[in-house]
Amino acid sequence: MLQAVIVDDEVSNIENLTIMLSKYCPKIVVAGTATNVDQGLLVIREINPSILFLDIQMPDKNGFDLLKSMTTHDFEVIFVTAYDQYAIQAIRFSAIDYLLKPVNINELVNAVDRAVINVERKTQNERLENLIHSISNKNHLRIAIPGNKETLFINPEIIIFCKSDNNYTIFHLKNNQKYISSKPIFEYEELLSAHGFIRCHQSYLVNSIFIKSWIKIDGDRLLMDEGHEIPVSRNSKEKVKQAIGVK
Repeated sequence: MLQAVIVDDEVSNIENLTIMLSKYCPKIVVAGTATNVDQGLLVIREINPSILFLDIQMPDKNGFDLLKSMTTHDFEVIFVTAYDQYAIQAIRFSAIDYLLKPVNINELVNAVDRAVINVERKTQNERLENLIHSISNKNHLRIAIPGNKETLFINPEIIIFCKSDNNYTIFHLKNNQKYISSKPIFEYEELLSAHGFIRCHQSYLVNSIFIKSWIKIDGDRLLMDEGHEIPVSRNSKEKVKQAIGVK
């Protein structure tokens, strides 16, 4: 059994989540709860849980304040929240699970299963460290790229393009570096679209700041920095033109 702590300012949410965990997640026991950040810090230090279920928006101090108050993060966090788009983007950039209220049972079970696996793999939660960095430096988001053996944290500004490889994604970075993610490309399209990335082809997602020219000979292609030529599909052609200002 893994010990969990729930921090949420609404007692009814704590009670509902405790019941759901008891019924659907038998590996988890709720060992402590709190309704504010200061109380939550005390409970976490006393229990040293494996998993923390954390609300974001709470009076006076929020869930991120709680995390930033701690010097070590040797537990998994599952955010349970009804808010807010920037916070959720930062959470997803760091490959951390979140549940929207009201909590869906299947999503809860899947998030807990992933957390259990991560608890068994490591001691310090690097994804959580990355989230705290991103929240503290809103203009310097780093995206978590989970691989089979490690998770890489990089600034999107060094990604030239991403290429789909079935359910994997190959990241092509500056200086001819490559990194393979264990997630499919459509997940990164959603995450990176607000950062100047364009889906120009079923298999490719490009960073617009590295587009050097549009090649129209023998099929439409984008010439990228470091000599990469990326195809533009017929279905994506007008969308790409609009995005980069080509007529």
